[in-house]
Amino acid sequence: MADSDLMRRLARGDVILFDGAMGTELERRGVPMNKAAWSALALASHPDLVRAIHKDYIEAGARIHLTHSFAAARHVLEAAGHGERVAEFNRAAVALLKESLAATDRDGLFWIGGSVSSYAKGSDRGNLPPTDRLRANLEEQVGLLREGGVDLFVLEMLYDVEVTNLAVQAAAVTDLPVMIGFTCLWGEDGESVETLAREMTAGGKPMMLGDVLRDVVAELPKGVQAIVAVMHSEMDVTSAALDVVKRVWNGPVAAYPNSGGYISPNWQFDTVCAPEVFAEQAADWVERGVQIVGGCCGIGPDHIRAAHDRLADRLTAP
Repeated sequence: MADSDLMRRLARGDVILFDGAMGTELERRGVPMNKAAWSALALASHPDLVRAIHKDYIEAGARIHLTHSFAAARHVLEAAGHGERVAEFNRAAVALLKESLAATDRDGLFWIGGSVSSYAKGSDRGNLPPTDRLRANLEEQVGLLREGGVDLFVLEMLYDVEVTNLAVQAAAVTDLPVMIGFTCLWGEDGESVETLAREMTAGGKPMMLGDVLRDVVAELPKGVQAIVAVMHSEMDVTSAALDVVKRVWNGPVAAYPNSGGYISPNWQFDTVCAPEVFAEQAADWVERGVQIVGGCCGIGPDHIRAAHDRLADRLTAP
């Protein structure tokens, strides 16, 4: 029987393929993006397409798959006029992915990642609610995804200590593994690696990834099964950020880069890298010790398939 314990597999050195983007793939296939809630409304308006995209990633060889709940926290849905549908949207995000997994003929070794993020109305973290409300909203979403049957939580687009700790604390009470995903950019000197803090709000101040990560690691809840990831970052920045992570963190590491650019509420696809380029970069990261690799915005099923083919002799098997 396949060993489905994710953390045990990582401890023994397995390499696991993550899926690719959902939001930008919905946009690529014609779904309009919402200025407040980005791609979240597709859970209600285009559920068949959400299922189809999950299926494409399954067939491309991915083993970890994210629920389409990135922008489905209460404060985001309220901004889009759908605050009363928080439970409906998050339950649907898990159910649609489970339906896609159940419809495949593969061996069944999959993990469902419950996506929880720092996203706020219009991708402006200045629109995040006050701390008490944010904590309650994160705990609510974590609870709904846990009830749906996720296998781990994936905390996305983190950039500072306060919001990261709130998200980690909300997820850690479930005893499921927690992937802590930081989004990074080049520092103003062109060499250092910052988190996305400087671009998140008007007048945002630079925060060095190493400083933020050290503080977060020092405050991890006792017993939490953590994975540190560099997510939603361009590939060259991802490589530099992974070097920083390796200096601070000695546990499992994941890479989940984007390709292209974002002008709210739409992704810009004209500079998305070729699948072969992504696959070669993924192979390089694996050689450097990354154990989970996939892609976010701009990275589609063809990219994940190319990475699967390139890494075929390294990837986890049942």
